[in-house]
Amino acid sequence: MMNETVSTNVSENSRPSFNLTYNFSSAEIAILAKFLRNNQSSLPKGLESFEKAIEDSVYNSLSLEEVRNFYS
Repeated sequence: MMNETVSTNVSENSRPSFNLTYNFSSAEIAILAKFLRNNQSSLPKGLESFEKAIEDSVYNSLSLEEVRNFYS
């Protein structure tokens, strides 16, 4: 399932303003969640909200025991 929209707005004296809408599949969320958990210390600044959104998706979809097993 892929729904992607990318747009960029650039004015003369400013930085580009990017916008992305993407519906991640369950498999993509699982892969990203494990990747982000395993690479937390090297995650670039500015991706904290993205990381939290992925983690929240996992926690909101599974029981606490399932989350423990998922990240084990």
